[in-house]
Amino acid sequence: MLEFILPYEAVRQAADPDTAVLHFLQSTYEAAANLGQWDRAELDYHPVVKC
Repeated sequence: MLEFILPYEAVRQAADPDTAVLHFLQSTYEAAANLGQWDRAELDYHPVVKC
């Protein structure tokens, strides 16, 4: 079983903890999606920005 673990200490010591957590979550999602051969075009969220 593959596991993705982000140690609390790594986040606590990061210069930007929010970015560290976001990067971890994005990279684990991408790894799971690629390994599972998910339909990324259907699953990935691309927010619409209104001017």
